[in-house]
Amino acid sequence: MSFKNLIGQNELRSLLLRALEKNRLSHAVLLSGPSGSGKKAWGRALAMSILCLETSGGEPCMACPSCRSFINGNHTNYFSIAPDGRNIKIEQIRSIRQGFYLQGGKKVCLIDGAETMTAEASSSLLKILEDPPAGVHFVLLAEQLRLLFDTIISRCQRYTLKPLSFSEATGLLLEHKNISAEKAALLARLSGGLPGCAFRLADDGQFEERCEEAKTLAYNLATGCDSARQLLSWALYLSEKKDLVSFLELLCMQYRDGLVQSLGREGATAWFSNAGSAALEDAIMLINKVIYEMNTTNVNRRLLMEKTLILLQRRLSTCRKSSESGLNRPARPTTLNPV
Repeated sequence: MSFKNLIGQNELRSLLLRALEKNRLSHAVLLSGPSGSGKKAWGRALAMSILCLETSGGEPCMACPSCRSFINGNHTNYFSIAPDGRNIKIEQIRSIRQGFYLQGGKKVCLIDGAETMTAEASSSLLKILEDPPAGVHFVLLAEQLRLLFDTIISRCQRYTLKPLSFSEATGLLLEHKNISAEKAALLARLSGGLPGCAFRLADDGQFEERCEEAKTLAYNLATGCDSARQLLSWALYLSEKKDLVSFLELLCMQYRDGLVQSLGREGATAWFSNAGSAALEDAIMLINKVIYEMNTTNVNRRLLMEKTLILLQRRLSTCRKSSESGLNRPARPTTLNPV
């Protein structure tokens, strides 16, 4: 994996290649970014470049013995650590530490999920960073910098990965996944420009089913065709979903699309056009607030879903029932067994 094979992150690419070309790369590099942003791919590309025997402009040659060994996964001077369970433990640092002091060229240690290191593991790594062996480079990948020791961060060259643009994410999906342009565009929007997230959605065999469920719920809430008991059934069903946040993002997208159609005043689906733009904006804001709450607190999911669905139906009450909505959907979700 070389830098030229990676899409986006032009600023990061330029900074890393310049540091490699001018031999100004620190012995410790910290790549941070949200889950799915591609940290591991960039970390491996950096490791490969550091170890390459014939780099050109910072790029690995892909042909020397070092590059071939790296590509085959058997490079003796490349070490990789990832969380064992929930944490990276001190035993993992100790198990590879002795390899750093062996003779034989440059060495790279990639630490995936660096923020999960226990205090003991962090202290052990810090001792190495304070007096690094000659030729040893560390590449730390982290999602939540606040969980890392400040003393570790201060000894690293820091780089941040940003989400891809819509066109970059769409192009990446079309290049690597056998999907339609329409689906690629949808996944690019849902992933927020995070390639790892986009790939997971593309490989999800139940994605289309979830989309249909989100459309059904969006319609039911907007038209008010579900009774209070059916809303409670929905809430129970949703609260047990492992991918609830992803589902809520799909639901939110339905109302965002409806708002765009409503403001455009052309080609708007009937049940969206019957809802005022203010009601759709309220629905979008409420769902985003719920997503934030789920991501940041240990909330009771069932109670939150009950409250959310009731509020959504109330705020969308201006959207009248319409048998001519253009959607041939059941009045309640077929996946549920209402009370």
